[in-house]
Amino acid sequence: MKNQVLSSQTIQLERNQVSFLGPNLEMHDCTVISEADTKGLTIVGLRMHGGIFHQKRALKDFHFRGAHFSRVRFTGNYLGCDFGDWDDINRSSVSECDFSSARMHGCRLLNCDMKGIHIPKWPCFCFSNPAEARDFVNSRSWPKKIGLNLDIFTDEDRECVATFGDASVLAKESGLPLSEVRSLLMVIPGIHIID
Repeated sequence: MKNQVLSSQTIQLERNQVSFLGPNLEMHDCTVISEADTKGLTIVGLRMHGGIFHQKRALKDFHFRGAHFSRVRFTGNYLGCDFGDWDDINRSSVSECDFSSARMHGCRLLNCDMKGIHIPKWPCFCFSNPAEARDFVNSRSWPKKIGLNLDIFTDEDRECVATFGDASVLAKESGLPLSEVRSLLMVIPGIHIID
């Protein structure tokens, strides 16, 4: 799909094929239902205003480069995905989006204003300004798997304004009960948990 302006349409991104979004693709209040994986999704100039981006199967290690999302509601599973851009917000951006119905682990928001961003609900959690929590995280002793993940989540780069994690993944990896993982997380500066 390219060189179009779409309004209130449903777009299906199928499994086992390559889907291109862009160049010069604008979507207004559209619903994207994606079964694409990382190799099957290419974004080269998308502006999505409002609407829903639903990822039916987990999207892993995908950078939404070349995409501008404004007031979009994200649902489904995202693992290790980046939203926004490390260097140039004219290339990629995210603003006033709703991630409250998404499952996210190891995902980052880059160079964006967190005002108006709705974060995922527990067992997901969010670090805002994760670099500010890094010294605290490094000064503590953590169960091994938890410590490794927290080291990643407290990214030193200032362009990373938020990171999302899934405590159920941490609980499974560490063998700790979910309630204990929550207690460990709650003491970290900049942590946000929404029930």
